[in-house]
Amino acid sequence: MKNWRTRLAALALAGLGLSALAAPAAQAAVIIIHGGHDEPPAPPEERVVVRRGYVWDRGHYGWRHRHYIWVRGHYVRERPGYEWAPGRWERHEDHYDWHGGEWHPHR
Repeated sequence: MKNWRTRLAALALAGLGLSALAAPAAQAAVIIIHGGHDEPPAPPEERVVVRRGYVWDRGHYGWRHRHYIWVRGHYVRERPGYEWAPGRWERHEDHYDWHGGEWHPHR
């Protein structure tokens, strides 16, 4: 009795694996961080030096321990055929949510 259950489970997992291969490639999940009730402060000026093969992911305020803290910008390796969309804070009901930066295919 145990043998047929094992085989059935293996067959079901194999089917799921094949269906995942047949599905179109999905973009990475966007992480949304629930922030504070007040709007984040205006970002300070950042000095950016152009680096070939990289894009600048500008600094932003992060939400840690119930208050905003500054997170410095950094370089991200370019991806051919894609453009970098920086992260952003968006108002949602009575608070702000952080939507992390992500790559978008060129149109």
